[in-house]
Amino acid sequence: MSKILIVDDDVNFGFLTKRRLERVGMDVQLHHEARMAMDTLLRGKFDLVILDVKMPGLNGTDVIKLIRSTSTAHVKVMFYSSSDTHELRRLAEQHQAQGWLTKTASTQELEFRVRELLGEPRSSRKSADKR
Repeated sequence: MSKILIVDDDVNFGFLTKRRLERVGMDVQLHHEARMAMDTLLRGKFDLVILDVKMPGLNGTDVIKLIRSTSTAHVKVMFYSSSDTHELRRLAEQHQAQGWLTKTASTQELEFRVRELLGEPRSSRKSADKR
């Protein structure tokens, strides 16, 4: 099973995103502080980081630079933010994130994008409900 790390300073939204992905059977860990998230990333084996762009201290673009400069450079990154769609796409391209999604996306779109990045088949609603 793929492991996902969410980095989002918004406690409520981070928790909601974690729950949304866990409900469809994903293994998710959440951090609200970028430096602690980097420590966790360096110690664990994660396949995807879902990264908020607008955070105090280390923001998402700072974090992706750190990811790319460490032994975690292979980990896929998806920018996930309330930023304007065009700005978010530009940042993802500029910083070589493998994906991006606005926080207003539906649970289905979030699941689809995450599974697409992980190379996993999309689950059916019935199999997700059985978990």
